[in-house]
Amino acid sequence: MGKIVINGGKRLFGSVCIHGAKNAVLPVMAASLMNEGVTVIRGCPDIADVRAMCGILNHLHCKTDFKKGCLVIDTSMAEYEEIKAEDTKQLRASSVLMGPVLTRFGKVRLAYPGGCSIGSRPLDIHLHALKCLGASWSVSEDFIEMETTGLHPSEITLRFPSVGATENALMAAAAQCGTTVLYNAAKEPEIESLCAYLEKCGAVITGAGTECIRVRGKGVLQSAEFFAKPDRIVAGTYMAAVAACGGSVYLQGVTPSLCRGFLDVFTGMGMDIRMEGEAMLVQMYHRPVNLHKICTGAYPDFPTDMQSMVLSVASVGDGTLILKEQIFENRFKTVPWLKKMGADITLSGDSVLVKGVETLKGSEVYGEDLRGTAALITAGLAAQETTVIHDADYILRGYMDLCENLKGLGAEIEWENS
Repeated sequence: MGKIVINGGKRLFGSVCIHGAKNAVLPVMAASLMNEGVTVIRGCPDIADVRAMCGILNHLHCKTDFKKGCLVIDTSMAEYEEIKAEDTKQLRASSVLMGPVLTRFGKVRLAYPGGCSIGSRPLDIHLHALKCLGASWSVSEDFIEMETTGLHPSEITLRFPSVGATENALMAAAAQCGTTVLYNAAKEPEIESLCAYLEKCGAVITGAGTECIRVRGKGVLQSAEFFAKPDRIVAGTYMAAVAACGGSVYLQGVTPSLCRGFLDVFTGMGMDIRMEGEAMLVQMYHRPVNLHKICTGAYPDFPTDMQSMVLSVASVGDGTLILKEQIFENRFKTVPWLKKMGADITLSGDSVLVKGVETLKGSEVYGEDLRGTAALITAGLAAQETTVIHDADYILRGYMDLCENLKGLGAEIEWENS
């Protein structure tokens, strides 16, 4: 795996363009299986997760063409093949294939998703939703198998507003004639994006972005074009870097409303945020101020994907912070590495107590998941001396040109192949 070398202590200045959202693009790629035609995704980030999903679609005899941010998917000749375990295990988002593959072929056998080991993503919620639509399923230690003699509209109530389960239910419902009602649905912007795509394919959807979504399916979906909105977590990552290091950076092409859930956290820590149309100017010229307590939660609460980066910011903040993780039980893998860099962090169950220190010290650390690696980059940028992040390939799953963009902002950072 590659490694990232950072000589920290530099403030960041300049501008960066925020690329399309990974978590919006991947479900649309999966949903393309159902229209039996051509899907065009514009603003598609060239990241490892997108390439992995392309590989799975190719395995199902779809054609993909990816050039300069434009991904064209032709599913007209798709055929059922059992998806290889090694393909699903490198991609946590592979779970969103359940609904589309089941809808297209009447069956699916899928190894449990892999990717980052940040904790369990209970697939029982997905299985319940698809069972309501007419699927039967069985599970083993390694695989999930589902089949149907025909899906049908239904009313579905999710016990938790799972993003993936909401996506699977929406996709399967969009291809059925009749109306499906989904209660306690996830409300993330990525859900709204998927609904917008499915509407272009012919479904009629109301309530996207609320806890109750109604889908009037068309039966046969049509070809469609999708424009990926900017990645709010990528925007938040650059904000965390500025908060930890100081400086002034324009985030180009990002809609501030997408960043709901963590803008107030950075404002509370002392960041000056100015909205300028489809851009934000973020500035920090003093040490961040730690808030009393932050809890992760389902949208629009503070997102779990931002937790690791804010933990790095709080490590160099003034005062103390209690950070409670309520989504994934294994999101604190960065804590031992931050402590090695001099952070004062006490871990207790699902919470950490952070007592900010004036500066971190560069060290040799290891990436263990996507957002945790981004958090170590944030810490390395703020630290004195040199930080080396080994096993840094995780960052390629969700960030496009991150090191080069940070270098353009004045950071001393290099990617090195091991």
